[in-house]
Amino acid sequence: MDEIQQLVAENEIRNLVARYAQYTDDTRLEEWTALFVEDARMKAQGRPLEGRPALTEWITGVTSTMKLRHIMGGVTVSLDSATEAHGAADMILLAAVEGSWVLVGAPRYVDRYVKTDGGWRFAERILEDRPAAV
Repeated sequence: MDEIQQLVAENEIRNLVARYAQYTDDTRLEEWTALFVEDARMKAQGRPLEGRPALTEWITGVTSTMKLRHIMGGVTVSLDSATEAHGAADMILLAAVEGSWVLVGAPRYVDRYVKTDGGWRFAERILEDRPAAV
């Protein structure tokens, strides 16, 4: 993989991470689910999820209870090959409470990505919810 191909892949993966946040916030759940491969795994809120149906059920429950705003940053991407990569992304999670955005979390995602015919997709996404240091 040459430098241009590497930069293109990294950019596509960063856009994948951004779409994850925006599709969640806009409750575009069908498009959100399509960001994952069919047999993707995710761990969120201590709960292991496997496959698109389980992911869809989880995100539907999350977005039905509150209006969210994901602010993604610190996205790192490491290419393992032309079709596999891993990385991480830090997130500030806000929820709408009484007309204002309130900070409800600052977790990190640890990811594995695979390139498919449809572009880069999440193969695994682990949500690490670390408590703030005192």
